[in-house]
Amino acid sequence: MEKQFEIPSLRPSAGPKVTTTTGTFGVVDTLRSGFVNTRSELTARHPLEQSEALYDFNQQKIRLGMANKITGSALPLTIQAERACAARIGRLPGLRSSRLHFEVFAGTDETITIEDVFDTPSPWDEEPQYTRCNNTA
Repeated sequence: MEKQFEIPSLRPSAGPKVTTTTGTFGVVDTLRSGFVNTRSELTARHPLEQSEALYDFNQQKIRLGMANKITGSALPLTIQAERACAARIGRLPGLRSSRLHFEVFAGTDETITIEDVFDTPSPWDEEPQYTRCNNTA
């Protein structure tokens, strides 16, 4: 069985320990490395935190692994190719894409999420800026 279509383990793996490097004067360079989160360095994360963060990725891997076991490697390769094509589809520069094909393919077209309500503004709120066409000179 190919390694790329194996069903992933749902047990969390030990993540890399966050280390901060000191600058030339022995002080942490906050502008380059960002603020230090001492809680993550002192305490271990909950085992489900990594599993929840990677839930969609794990579900996709499980589906591809099951499809590989049932039908062979042709179906998972076809699914991956179509998913990659759906993710690349966009509109012209300056116009926001709704990514409807990708949502239908992923099965999230019928669910309402926080991003649908709060994150994306309505496309009719403001006029698109056509800088090359609006020159009247």
